[in-house]
Formats: sequence, C-alpha cells, structure tokens
Amino acid sequence: MVLNSLDKMIQLQKNTANIRNICVLAHVDHGKTTLADCLISSNGIISSRLAGKLRYMDSREDEQIRGITMKSSAISLHYAKDSEEYLINLIDSPGHVDFSSEVSTAVRICDGCIIVVDAVEGVCPQTQAVLRQAWLENIRPVLVINKIDRLIVELKFTPQEAYSHLKNILEQINALTGTLFTSKVLEERAERDTESQVNPNSEQGEQVYDWSTGLEDTDDSHLYFSPEQGNVVFTSAIDGWGFGPLTQEEIAQRRERARQRHAEKLAAAQGQAPLEPTQDASALETSPQREEPRGDEQQVESMATNPVPQEGSNQESFIAFARVFSGVARRGEKIFVLGPKYSPIEFLQRVPLGFSAPPDDLPPVPHMACCTLENLYLLMGRELEDLEEVPPGNVLGIGGLQDFVLKSATLCSLPSCPPFIPLNFEATPIVRVAVEPKHPSEMPQLVKGMKLLNQADPCVQILIQETGEHVLVTAGEVHLQRCLDDLKERFAKIHISVSEPIIPFRETITKPPKVDMVNEEIGKQQKVAVIHQTKEDQSKIPEGIQVDSDGLITMTTPNRLATLSVRAVPLPEEVTQILEENSDLIRSMELLTSSLNEGKNTQMIHQKTQEKIWEFKGKLEQHLTGRKWRNTVDQIWSFGPRKCGPNILVNKSEDFQNSVWLGPTGRSSKEASRYRDLGNSIVSGFQLATLSGPMCEEPLMGVCFVLEKWDLSKFEEQGASDKQNQEQIDLLGERQEEDKIHPSGGENQEVQGVCLEPFEKRTSPKGDSSITDCYGPFSGQLIATMKEACRYSLQVKPQRLMAAMYTCDIMATSDVLGRVYAVLSKREGRVLQEEMKEGTDMFIIKAVLPVAESFGFADEIRKRTSGLASPQLVFSHWEVIPSDPFWVPTTEEEYLHFGEKADSENQARKYMNAVRKRKGLYVEEKIVEHAEKQRTLSKNK
Repeated sequence: MVLNSLDKMIQLQKNTANIRNICVLAHVDHGKTTLADCLISSNGIISSRLAGKLRYMDSREDEQIRGITMKSSAISLHYAKDSEEYLINLIDSPGHVDFSSEVSTAVRICDGCIIVVDAVEGVCPQTQAVLRQAWLENIRPVLVINKIDRLIVELKFTPQEAYSHLKNILEQINALTGTLFTSKVLEERAERDTESQVNPNSEQGEQVYDWSTGLEDTDDSHLYFSPEQGNVVFTSAIDGWGFGPLTQEEIAQRRERARQRHAEKLAAAQGQAPLEPTQDASALETSPQREEPRGDEQQVESMATNPVPQEGSNQESFIAFARVFSGVARRGEKIFVLGPKYSPIEFLQRVPLGFSAPPDDLPPVPHMACCTLENLYLLMGRELEDLEEVPPGNVLGIGGLQDFVLKSATLCSLPSCPPFIPLNFEATPIVRVAVEPKHPSEMPQLVKGMKLLNQADPCVQILIQETGEHVLVTAGEVHLQRCLDDLKERFAKIHISVSEPIIPFRETITKPPKVDMVNEEIGKQQKVAVIHQTKEDQSKIPEGIQVDSDGLITMTTPNRLATLSVRAVPLPEEVTQILEENSDLIRSMELLTSSLNEGKNTQMIHQKTQEKIWEFKGKLEQHLTGRKWRNTVDQIWSFGPRKCGPNILVNKSEDFQNSVWLGPTGRSSKEASRYRDLGNSIVSGFQLATLSGPMCEEPLMGVCFVLEKWDLSKFEEQGASDKQNQEQIDLLGERQEEDKIHPSGGENQEVQGVCLEPFEKRTSPKGDSSITDCYGPFSGQLIATMKEACRYSLQVKPQRLMAAMYTCDIMATSDVLGRVYAVLSKREGRVLQEEMKEGTDMFIIKAVLPVAESFGFADEIRKRTSGLASPQLVFSHWEVIPSDPFWVPTTEEEYLHFGEKADSENQARKYMNAVRKRKGLYVEEKIVEHAEKQRTLSKNK
C-alpha cells in the first residue's frame, strides 16, 4: 500500500461502519511497538526495513533511550480487503506497570484490542492486568502470539514441542478470560438476589447460593481465543510476517514462497546485491485483517468525547486525546465540558429554564464549563493534521482545552448528557518526593510547571503539604523519573532540587506479644531488668495522669473542670480493610451528618447510598463480635484521620450518646446542642491524634479509641455558679438604675458601679462552652486534653510501625535464581511463591517488598543478574513491621543473646529515626558510637 493523503483519510472517516479503533496491549517488551511499526510500514509511512528498529510510535527521547513506551500514541491507517476499505485508528499503549494509567485511557476510547503475548515468556503479570482492563471496558480482544521465531532459534523446539507450548499459552489466557467471566456472572446473580429480597438488612450468612445455575444459563463460547474463530494470530513482528489458521494449499504456497525467498537471500549474499523486500508486503497484509473486532459501536444521544490530556509537541500546547461517540465535532462549535462528578439533576435545580436555557448566560454549575472547540487534529503518531470536522466513531486530538479539563471529561453539545464514568486505574500512586527550585525566585515557574504536569499525566498527583512542601506522588521509580524530566525540560524549564523519596508509614498498636525476642514464652523467664524497664515506661507519662493496669488513661483539663478516660484497642485486620475500602462512603456519611447538624433540609438520601451504609454497618458488626466489642458499632462516634480514615472513636460515656449512624441523642435539645459543641472538640482532638501518632508523627491505622468516661460535673457546677453570679449582677444593675432615678447616698453607689463593670465584662461571653480563664477557651482545652489522652493511651500499649508493601513479580532463568533471592533478602523482601513455567527454564517469583527498600531495586537486580531478570512492582497493602522500635533487653536470655547495649540493627527503629530526622524531630542516638584514643599519624609516642 502507498501513503494515503489527508483527503483520503477524511473520506474514510465518514464511513462509520468501516472504522476500527484498536489499541495494542501487552506486558513490557512483548513487542507492541514493533508490531505497530509493521502495520505502519504497510501504509508506506515508514520503510519495511526499518520496522521494529525505528519504533515510530515512541516519539519521546526518553522512550527511545529506555526502549519502552511511556505514553499512549495514536495513528490512522488505511486497510483494504476485497472491495471494502477500512480506517484503522491504532493506539500503541505502554506495557510497564508504572504507566498502566495510560493503558486505561487508551482502552476507554477503543472498540477492540490486540493483546500481544511473547511466545517464550507466555502470560505475564501485566498481560493479566491488561486483559482485565479490556474486560472491564467491554472491548473485543484479538490475541497475537508474537516472537514465534524464538521457539525455534533460541529454545530449539521441535514442531511437536512448539505446538504444546503454544497450546499451553492459549489455555492460560482462556483460563484468565474464564475467571473474569465467572466473576461477572456471579456478581450479576448476587445483585439480582439482593434486589429480590424484601429485607436488604439480612445478613449474608443466610443466603445460600446454587453456584452452578447462573453459569449454565450463560453462553461464553464466543469469549475464548481459538484459531478457528479467527481471533488468534501467530507473528514474528521484527521479521514482518504473521499467519492465522491456514489450509493445506496455503501452507504449500507459503513453503514455496519461503524457498524462493531463501534462494534470493543466498543469491544476494553471494553477489552483495541489496535485498528487495518483495514478498514481505503480502505477508504483512495478513495480520491486520484479523484485527477487526466487529463489536457494535457505543451510541450516546448527544455528541460526547472523552479526552485525556496528552502532551503535544507543537510549541508545548496540550492536545486532548478524544473519541466522538455520536454527532459530528466541528471546529469553532460551542460545547459543554462536563467533569466526572457532573449531575444533570443539579443543573436543573440551578437553572430555572432547564435544558432549553441559552448557553451564553448560564449561572455557574459545579463540574460544568462552556468552551469552543478551537482546533481538531488527525493523530498521525508524531505528527498532527488539521481537520475541520470529525464524524462519529473516530479518534481525534482537540486543542485549546487546557483551561477546562483537568484529567478527563465528557464534551457534549447539551447539558442534559450524563458524563462517562471516571477511568479506573490499576496502579496506585505511592512514591512521593518533595521538589523545590534551585533558585527560590523561580517558584512561580515550578508551580505552573507542576500544574501542567498534573494535567498531562492521568496518574500523577500534586500536593502541597502542611509544611509548605510541593510534593509529587507517582506510581513508581520509572514514572517518577519521567515526571521529573518532563518538569525540568518541558513544563517548568528550570533547575529543580528533588528530595529523597518520602516513604509513607502508618502507626498502630498490637496485642501484647506472647513470646520475647529469643522466642521464650513471656512470664516464664527470670527477669533481671524489670525494675529498670518499668521506671523507663513511667518516665514517658507525666505526673497528674492516671494509668490503669489495662491501659485506661484518665486526664483532666488544665482548669480541672472536665475529666476524660480513654483506652486504645487494636482493630482486627479485616475491619481496618473494610474501613479503607469504604472511605468514600464514610466521607459521604460525614457530609450528611454535618448538614443535618447544621439544620439544613437535605434531600432524601439516595436509596442505593442508604443500602450501602447498612451493608457497611452489617460488615462491621460481622467482624466486631465477642464480649469486648459488644454494641461497639452502634457507639461509633467518628472515623479518623480527616473523618474518613481507618481508625474509630467509640463513645461509651453514659451522659451523652452520639453515633455516626443516628446523630446526638439522650438530652433535651438545648443541652444536646451544648454537648454537641463540646463533643465536636473531643472529635477534633481525636482527629489530631490520629493524623500524627507519637512515634514519628505519621497517621494512625487500625486503632480504636474508646472514650470510657466523660465527667463534666464540675463544669456544670461552674456553669450554674456563673449563672447565679450573673443573676446577682443583673439584680444589682436594676437597683443601680432605680437609684439613678431616686438618688440617695450617691458616692457609695458610684464606687460599686465601677467595681461591677469589669466583672460584668468578664462574664458576658456565652455562659456555656466559652468559659475563658488563664488556660484559654474551654473547647480548646478539651481538644488538647483529648489529643494527649489518645497519644498516652497509645504509648502504654505495644506500638508498631506499618510499612507500605509492593508485590513484586520477577521472571528469571534458573541460573540467576540465587542472585535474585540474595537481592530480595538484603532488602527485607519475602518470597511468597515460586513456580517454573512449563516447557522453559524460566521461573516466576512472587514476593513482597517494603516500598522503603524498593529504590534502586530494579537496577540492582538487573546488574546482579546481567539483565536476565526484571521485576514489576505494584503497590499492594500495608503490613505491620513485627519488631518493636522501643525494644530493650529485659530478661537474662535476651541479655545473653543481644548483649547489654542491644545495638544490633532494629528495622522498625531505623525507619522511625529516618522519618523523625526528615521531620526535624528529636532522635535519641549517640553522636560518638565507639570512642577510642586518637593517635597522631606521624609518630606513635
């Protein structure tokens, strides 16, 4: 085929039935960009000799240097089969796990995808991830098994061995598809069952599923990959050939053609003549023909595109990456930009004329803006072609949306269109660094650059911390490096200083351990340092604070008017997990409660939200069972930190019951409002305590604070006496008024008036919660007391640090396995599973690794294994570090084992001290570790 003109492309765009939007998905280094090169060379855009070497779709310099794709890029190709002509919009996406957010954006605007699998490596972790993303977005996949030549050249397989190996790969992929299908059917069935039940609050344990029925009724034969269905292609993209299932005649023709080619090569080698790729084109044409998913295109009533900002190379202007689902996009057209949270119902409430209102003078509506489509582009890999209009079903670039779209949005000509759901990302951003300009005067450029970077990258997060630091949160090391390069060279164009990665930790408490550090059962050894240990523990807690044997802390406010008793209890792991998963639901509950407290007439809670809240409560009740947790769920007063975190405050006080489920109860309305004000102070104290723990000011996780007692009797007495004083003052004031009218003994009265004035002024503030004394407002004292009580209740329990963990998938050959394990154990990693891939000498190792130890891990593992092993790191969960950061030896056995100083490295203490140093907190360490006599180098005297 020859290079097509722009006019030809515009003509093809109009035939919607023959447009195919396809993305190429795979694990890193499985050959996506090389396959894309082959397909591009079939259009004559690049030479077929350069296909695979040029990597045309990798237009960034760092992509070419690293040899991996980092940004999704699109190109429009022309393909003719029989008399039909097709327009194929091909999108090449990254395979590295750090850039999986780019895959989400590519998948969203496509109808079909090519899943590329390396014939030798087979199904890898990222292959599973992209297959899941394609399934969630409901797009038709085609399987391309690439690098077939490696089976013969490298592994030296016989035809029978190669057949069974390819069959295994196909079975693995079909097994993954089957799992996705099964989970979907069972989910739908569970939903139907819950809808049919009359009582939505019944516990899940009562439901008995007949698992088989839902699956038997559903046909899933079309989902699986098999060469007979025409959705499997075998290729060697670097050599430019591929084939599907062939008849005997076709095989004979191929053999003959291969013989001819071989003879030509020999002749060319003897005569040193340049090799003409005569036969390649016809072989190449066979691969695209199987890449046409015939899925119906999604129809939306109004014209809606889904742009995801992508950095354009033309004078650093932003080009939104979009697709027209219905209608025609025209240059200069006025259009509404709808954010992911936009609601047409809210628009109707704010605009009295409804959707027929003129678009020019609309009142401000949240998550909606109005703009003009300035430029429309045809995306051609590295180049852009100007377009006047784009018909439905096409992928396009839109210029001039940088002021209206943050990460993604729906564009529509009418405000009545509901927006598309937001993208779901596989990777969670976890790696944080603080950035600042080398020259402080360049701060505005940095702020502007970070804003642009935030728009250009779907996964990156930009934060300004309480300390004033500008923090960049990315998905991993490679992603971080790319963001920093972009910031320096493209967006801010200044020199920047980057801090060491800020490692997030969490603080928690555990049950008292049953065995000590030398695995002896606690309580059975001879204690030699118990007195020393208890003295040290007592010195942590200041005087005036009572500590019970079971860890109940009783504290009084500085003015001695209120007494609080708080206990800290570790939450079960399952409960912490439930709280983390439902943080959005907790946030919406909090908004609802606050609006009810303010007395606003809120709309009726959405039925589904109400169901979700009851389901969430049911889950908590299911896991918080036993005598210790009786009625705890009903007494939950608040979640923290930031009112939606994985810690809870439970109110067991008799006087004032308040619950997140019901609101305040148990007093007359006036007293309830007064108690609510004081209660807010206590909740604020709890929020502050959970936001920064006592070990290294990191947020808490999995802790339940129980407010056992809240004694306000003295405060009430004080309030009553103040009221009495106030009445006396009012009485004296009345007498004074009378005496002014009927004067008698004026001098005495005047003196009394002068004395009364300052006293009146002092008691004039509200007589309730605003009692002010030398210690400040009473509400402030309550906040401080609650915060300190929470911190001390934590300190009397066994404290632990929680580290963020990566799951690490490593593929390595058997000869470098030992080195991989050495690197993992050196970095505190833990191997979970190791299995050998059938028919190869490759091992797949699954391990967990602390994020704190992961920096430079990929480079080190490549160096140690000479590039034969490469890890994929994905954030997984939080895990408690088992060692106690404050541990000192207390028993004879521990003294014998660890020595008196016990200065062997404690991992938790090392992490804790590192965080304390970074935050400028006091670190208890010796400046001189081993002081010895110094000698002069010249002479030993």
